[in-house]
This record gives sequence, C-alpha cells and structure tokens, in this order.
Amino acid sequence: MSRSHPLSSVSFRNLASFSQIVCLLLLVGSLQLRSVAGTSWPVTVSDAFGRSVTLQSEPKRIISLSPANTEILFAIGEGEQVVGVTTFCDFPADAASRPKVGGFAGSTVNLESVIALHPDLVLAGDEHHRAVIELLSKRGIPALSIKAADFGGVYGSIRLIGQATGRLPEADTLVKSMQARVETVAKQVARIRPVDRVRVFWEVFDAPLITSSRNSFIGQLIEMAGGVNVFADIDAEFPQVNSEAVIARDPQVILGPEVPGTDTMSIDRLRARKGWAGIDAVRHGRVYALSGDLTSRPGPRLVDGLELVARTLYPKLFPSSTSSTSP
Repeated sequence: MSRSHPLSSVSFRNLASFSQIVCLLLLVGSLQLRSVAGTSWPVTVSDAFGRSVTLQSEPKRIISLSPANTEILFAIGEGEQVVGVTTFCDFPADAASRPKVGGFAGSTVNLESVIALHPDLVLAGDEHHRAVIELLSKRGIPALSIKAADFGGVYGSIRLIGQATGRLPEADTLVKSMQARVETVAKQVARIRPVDRVRVFWEVFDAPLITSSRNSFIGQLIEMAGGVNVFADIDAEFPQVNSEAVIARDPQVILGPEVPGTDTMSIDRLRARKGWAGIDAVRHGRVYALSGDLTSRPGPRLVDGLELVARTLYPKLFPSSTSSTSP
C-alpha cells in the first residue's frame, strides 16, 4: 500500500492558511535581516561636517545637490526616491528627467524649489553647500554634507548614503565591487617597472594653463594607473603652470577632459603652441581627451575613470573595453 504525501489530507482552506503563515514568516525574517543590517529606524548618521543627523523614518523623497550623490543613489537602488537634482546630474539617463533645483554651486541652489518638493532628505556637497545645509536644517529638513578626497572617501560616501537611505547592504556590495576592480588595476600596474612608467601631463584648462597635482582625484588616478604626473611636486590641487614648464618636463602622454564641440585637445592645436611640437607626447601622437565625468566625479564611476586612464596609458597591458568610455 502506497504511503500518502504528508499534505494529501490537508484541506484547501488549511493549505491556504499554511501559505499565509509561510509568507508571514518570510516577511518577519526579512524585517529581522533589515534590522540586523543597521537600517531600522530612526537612524543617526555623521556627515562630512561631523554633524549628527537623525532620520526618523526611511527617506521617500530625496534631493541630490551633486552629480556624484545622484549617481550613488541610483547605483544602490534609490533612484525611485530621487525627486530633485541639479542641472549637472545627467547620469544615469533617468536622473536627467528629475526636477532641477539649481546648479552645483551653493549660490545657484533654489531653496524655494527644494522646499516645494517636500524632501525628507537632502544630500549636499561640502563647504560650498554649508549655507544651504544650515538653512534647510533650520526648517527641519534633514540635510547631509557628502565629501570625498580620494577613493577611500568615495567608499565612505557610498556607505554613508547607504546608511541614511536604508540601503547599507547594497552600498557595501557596490563598494566591494569597486575595490575588486581597483585591485585588478593595481596588480597589473605592479608589473610595470619604474623606468617604464610614462610621464603624464593632464591639462585641465588651456587659458590660463591649469593642471592637476597629486592632491586631486585626477592626480590620484594618474598614479594609480601607473603614470608619473609631471607636476606631482606641486601642492595646490589645480595649479596654474606655464608653457615652458610643460616643455621642460616633456610628458610622454598628454590627457585632458573631453569637451563636446571643441578641439582643445587635438594634436594639431597642441602642435601649434610655441615649442610644443617637440614634446614627446605631441611628436608621438599620444594626446587624448577623456571623459571628465568619469575622472572627476567622486562616485561609483570613478573606478571606470581609473580603468580608462590605465587603458589609455598602457593599451597593451590593459585590454580594450567595449564600453563607451574607451579612448
């Protein structure tokens, strides 16, 4: 005689009740996991100014006052909660469709527009947004200062935003993914002998001539990608230099931001500068315009910028990418 299945004698009504119990247990379990992850409410976080800010409940209406913050929010799954951005927040594509509350500088932020959107969290920048943060705080609107000066700072920003939005697990996953990609680049760069590392000049602006020191994100990317910044000895983040100094330091690669509709970084334009035709990079055609968004925004795509710079400096060591960020 065959043995009946344990559930064969359960009525459909009991089976439905059993399913409801299972669903309830799964829901309770997910809530417990959420609490363990540190996202039970209220949540108190410390921002870049050292301020303690308490969020009474999970933010549902978030305004971002910087492109990097916007990219972080979308990358950790908070895109649907973003109700306002700056005119410079153009990635991902969905971010560009959000209402605009001003530009990046604090003086351009329209406080009336911010308040009218009824945010329960505003993610701002550093000192240039201090006045905005203070005004919003006086109105009872939680506002956080987000600042990063290097990759470690970017990881910290991602985790801070993850904690403030209840997305800490997603933030940690994103950080680990970025760290793994950085480590991959580091392992390849370690294979380059010091004598074989190329001298790099990064032209931020041409009139006046401005470059990036080692104290900027761009300078850090050059070093992490195995390049030798020819102006690494200057402390200022973006120092003004003269043409003769560039000629004397004879960079083997010249990089600069990609500016749509211009030919600022073209070989012909640089060759026409007095004395520049003899610079190694110009003679060998190693002048490249790279995405400024990837190399200067302290957000998730900064690692894309690192890979782009490494691939540009050492194309044989770093395989070509099929992504749109390839030089």
